[in-house]
Amino acid sequence: MCQLGIINALFLIPNANAAWFVDQSSYAAAHRHLLEGHTDKSFESIIEAWQQSPTTDQKANLNGLLDLAITEDCGHSLDKTVLPSWLSKLSIERSVVQNINQQLLKLSIVGLTRVNITKISFSKWPNDNLIDSKPVIDDGGYFTVDAKKLDHKVEAGLYKLTIIADGEPAWNKWIVLNEPPAKQNLGWKDSNSWRIDHVAKLNSACPAPSLSIKLYDLNDTDWRPLWSEQTDTYLPTKLPKLNIPEGRYWLDVGLINSRWQGEISILDIQSITRSIDYSDDTH
Repeated sequence: MCQLGIINALFLIPNANAAWFVDQSSYAAAHRHLLEGHTDKSFESIIEAWQQSPTTDQKANLNGLLDLAITEDCGHSLDKTVLPSWLSKLSIERSVVQNINQQLLKLSIVGLTRVNITKISFSKWPNDNLIDSKPVIDDGGYFTVDAKKLDHKVEAGLYKLTIIADGEPAWNKWIVLNEPPAKQNLGWKDSNSWRIDHVAKLNSACPAPSLSIKLYDLNDTDWRPLWSEQTDTYLPTKLPKLNIPEGRYWLDVGLINSRWQGEISILDIQSITRSIDYSDDTH
């Protein structure tokens, strides 16, 4: 279907109120800008529309518009503003971590800074605060901060990110998230291998899903990977033969889908973790 047809189809959601397109100028502007090829202006209108307390049908339309806008170049054109000079990299990561006994939901803000960051806040519009704390920063400037005790997935919608750093003005950014993956595509096959269901790319403009594999020494209190690998070509379903002693280790396998909002990367990660008994006989 051509882009015009796809955009027009967004209006045909069953039971939708047809008057909303006329009454809400920000919704109309978002569609019009996208039709005209002005992705960044469309994204600005999407942000405005999320601030107008959209109905369920309107939310579905906004999600569809965002997904369509991402198809241009995986989201790079959504936002033409650049990161501040003291912030080299920035990622927002939604994770579902499945171990043998429970499922954990995570939200992390990760990046690279040249200055000391004193606080990061991340809240869903209008006032649902998910993160509000000082990040952990290592000697190289890489930082991370996590939400505490999430009881539901971080859903589609409008979020505000604020980063406060020493000697710098507060940096604020609107973030629009699309729906998280509905299906778990990664699971354990047995104690030493895993299955990966067929995973479609977000769209043709985005990179293929990648697989992250990390092996930890259970006696290492620093909890740094003893061995790790990340690949987006061949996705393995078991550990390769490694030059490590036989014994018990902790294995973390993650399937990563990525897109962008300008210079900010948005990652959806499905992870499975468990302890394993490694031996040459099983690999």
